[in-house]
Amino acid sequence: MPLSARRPRTSRHLAVVGLASLVIASCANRDEASPEPADVPATSVAPTATTPGSATAPDETPDPEATLITFGDLESPCGPAPEGVTPAVLAAEAGGSPDRIRLAAASDKGNIAVPGLNAELYDAAVAFAGWCNEQGGIAGLPIEIIDADSKLFEVPAQMELVCDNAFAMAGGGFAFDDQEFPRFHECDMIDFAGFVVTAGKSKSDNMFTPMPNPSDLKDGGWFKWALSVNAEAMQSFGTVYSDLLTAQIVEEQYVELIEKIGGIDVDIRIPYSSLGEANWVPIAQQLKSRDIRALAFVGVPEVLPQLTKAMDELNYRPDIIMADAGFYADVLIERGGSSVEGVYVRTAYSLVEEADRVPAVRDYLDMIDRYRPGGKVSGLGMQGLSAMFLFATSAKPCVENGELSRACVIEQASTVRAWTGGGLHAPADPGTNTPSPCYQMIVVKDGAFTRSYPPVPPSDEDRALVPTVEITDDGWACDDSTLLRLDGDYGDTTLGRRP
Repeated sequence: MPLSARRPRTSRHLAVVGLASLVIASCANRDEASPEPADVPATSVAPTATTPGSATAPDETPDPEATLITFGDLESPCGPAPEGVTPAVLAAEAGGSPDRIRLAAASDKGNIAVPGLNAELYDAAVAFAGWCNEQGGIAGLPIEIIDADSKLFEVPAQMELVCDNAFAMAGGGFAFDDQEFPRFHECDMIDFAGFVVTAGKSKSDNMFTPMPNPSDLKDGGWFKWALSVNAEAMQSFGTVYSDLLTAQIVEEQYVELIEKIGGIDVDIRIPYSSLGEANWVPIAQQLKSRDIRALAFVGVPEVLPQLTKAMDELNYRPDIIMADAGFYADVLIERGGSSVEGVYVRTAYSLVEEADRVPAVRDYLDMIDRYRPGGKVSGLGMQGLSAMFLFATSAKPCVENGELSRACVIEQASTVRAWTGGGLHAPADPGTNTPSPCYQMIVVKDGAFTRSYPPVPPSDEDRALVPTVEITDDGWACDDSTLLRLDGDYGDTTLGRRP
């Protein structure tokens, strides 16, 4: 089937639960059962912190000679106003409060279909505001978080709230983010998005995101890794994917990436019902009958175990089963048990399991624990927090000059060409909306997620496995040759352009 062709569209309302799950699965969620977070104020202001990754108690006096504050390997963008500067937000953009920075954190957490959807974005934003405000805010301007919860279907209403009250959107995201337009540009809003979904939002003007995900530029390095690991298996490759529109598009992007990389034979492409399969054995039997030895699964981690258990019934297993970042989720192992042993997941997030090795992950966990107790911890939360840091880093020099404006923040952000959020994720280029060419492969081993490639530290053999890959000291496999421009039609990219 030509890549530009489209399969029948699933009804938006019938598929809402599937879409919501896919949005969750687009980023790893390692703490689905988190309790309700405590109500911690996001705007309290207190003195500067004195140790890396932490802050002083509110009653302590700022010490100008204090130890440099860091988050991971990122110098804190927060602190008091420079001497002689009285900072303010440009009145026309201040949402009525020029003495503070009002940031709208978008989410869908209040929806009925999937309660708590994207709540970790709001949790991370509140935690960041508390952490930053204890240091004095951004160059003396405190942060106030606005809860922009669309509940899935109320994006236009939330955009009115945002336009009337916020200086910027930061750290959040809507499942139906194409519905932000045209209001987003009518009120000259800017966004440092925690994540993007649609083609229009992914290519939007006045939008930056720490891990860019444009619809027409994708990384296929993990397919090249699989080809290097087991070239024979990749000659009998298949896909199994949800019939939900968003999943169909992802699957089509996979196939185009594979075609461009070369050396992989796509033998079969099997859709499954997003409303649920009564029996997964027939799909497993199709794969077995075609002797599919390598498989990419597109959907949500709750569903893959149904297929792997059906495979077990048939005493059949491909050599490689692989899935993208959203499958780095406890629910995969909880529901799959031994049937998901050996499943590989590609991720660009630093691992929660490696918090002792990665200071940024440890600092993220500590920040949530202190400033948003009970908040949800996830890869999506790390991405949202990275977006908050990207905003603050871009805003700091503007505030230090006395007046914060959207134009200045956008100008500063466009110069950020290498960004990891202090080490929360693989390096990307938010300034030009260029995705990261870096990844790591993790595998379910003995009932837990374990780093597979590249190991830390890598051997000479590991470095030679994929000749085009450069393995970084902090454990990323980076391959510029597999960051590929796509030609297929994956959605309307003009929606987010300024009129």
